[in-house]
Amino acid sequence: MQSFYYMAPKKGAQERVIDFLLRRFPYNDEATWAAAIERGAIMVDGKAVKPGFILKSRMQVSYDRPQEDEPEVDREIGIIWEDETLLVVDKNGNLPIAESGKFHRNTLLHILKSEHGFEELYPVHRLDRETSGLLVLSKNLEVTQKMGEQFLQGLPQKTYHAILQGEMTYNERMIEGAMGKVKPYPGCVRIRQVVREDGKTAKTWFRRLQAAQGASLVEIKTFTGRTHQIRCHADYMGYPIIGDKLYGQPDERFVRFIKGDEAPLFPPFGEIPRQLLHASGLSFMHPLSGEELCFESSCYPVFGKFGFKELLEA
Repeated sequence: MQSFYYMAPKKGAQERVIDFLLRRFPYNDEATWAAAIERGAIMVDGKAVKPGFILKSRMQVSYDRPQEDEPEVDREIGIIWEDETLLVVDKNGNLPIAESGKFHRNTLLHILKSEHGFEELYPVHRLDRETSGLLVLSKNLEVTQKMGEQFLQGLPQKTYHAILQGEMTYNERMIEGAMGKVKPYPGCVRIRQVVREDGKTAKTWFRRLQAAQGASLVEIKTFTGRTHQIRCHADYMGYPIIGDKLYGQPDERFVRFIKGDEAPLFPPFGEIPRQLLHASGLSFMHPLSGEELCFESSCYPVFGKFGFKELLEA
């Protein structure tokens, strides 16, 4: 059951529970949320309510979502390495790490615990649901904190590969564009990050490996860890990641993608169900032994599933 504390959008504002659900989780329409409330799937402070129930700040809203109502995910997870404190996995490109939005049980953490027998697991860094590749998790909170300090200081080395729309005309480029959330306006998608002068420092390096078929295979290194950094900087550079439904697309199209009203077609490349971004290299110091650990995951078999034969074999 997903639970969260309600915070009123404005001080003293009153909001019906159904209006809150529509605002916070727009992937369902009013009829769907109303039906969930009526069948008792939505609880407020542990009690069933009606759609018109008025929420107050700090009330706990819970949603008991049947697993079959969650979007399908790819449950295949590659176990790369583990010891008594850490686990390194190779994540696919259709699997969120933890609970968010429509996903509660169909997550990497839940699948590792329920189907692979792990008990405590904590991600120490993040990958988007549609980003595949290397991810490290810890098995206790003390190690999570130590690993978190490494990532906060930018000590781990991370390498990515992506396929970008358009054939890059230069061999490499460093983008140093400060980033922040888009300034709200009617109808905008507020999770989008943009390059803006008053944002937080962000630095991303792109190197062209091949360019063909109207696309570019690139190697990427990040020097900061901002939300959506690679996706935002690729779009800012003029070469958005192929398959990215948020960046390089109008907001209206992103909403249609999310609601399932439009197939993920990216002409002339056809249907691309996920963003073609892969975490291919990861190195860090073991938090207890101090040993340097290095891992690699090739992007070629991953991207090869979506065509781009000429680009990948050049």
